[in-house]
Amino acid sequence: MGKKKDIIVEVDMYNKYAEIDEMYSTKCRKIKLSVPSNFRMLCAILDVKVEQILNDFMWMLSYSYHKTATGKQRKFAQKFFQVCKYGEHLYTKKQIEEMFDELRCERKIYETIDTMEHNDLRLFWKNNHMYMQYWYKRWFNKIDRAKGDISVLNEH
Repeated sequence: MGKKKDIIVEVDMYNKYAEIDEMYSTKCRKIKLSVPSNFRMLCAILDVKVEQILNDFMWMLSYSYHKTATGKQRKFAQKFFQVCKYGEHLYTKKQIEEMFDELRCERKIYETIDTMEHNDLRLFWKNNHMYMQYWYKRWFNKIDRAKGDISVLNEH
């Protein structure tokens, strides 16, 4: 009898991060809004849809991919958000700025993937998905919440 060969099984323990978890993914939502008449008239005069303005603002503010967003536009969206003091009942202004800084850095990394080979790109997306889930959980749990379940994300 011959010598028995060892079988090597390669296991990717991060396989579950190949696709982003449904809870952390981009969602399409129908939202019913009251659009002020002056805003509607302004949009009509300037030939721009309300949906386009809201969509651009969300993608720019979140530092997500947006085909025409400039750094200046993203900075103004962030400035508007902060001037309105969104989230300051939970986090300090400095903490909110840190959140945006981290999103900006994460966006910067996206700009480096154009020439990546397929295997490196797969690894990049797994790492990115893992990091964004970690990022959300870290910031969510940074403060004491009465509703401490991270699945509250599904409501937003």
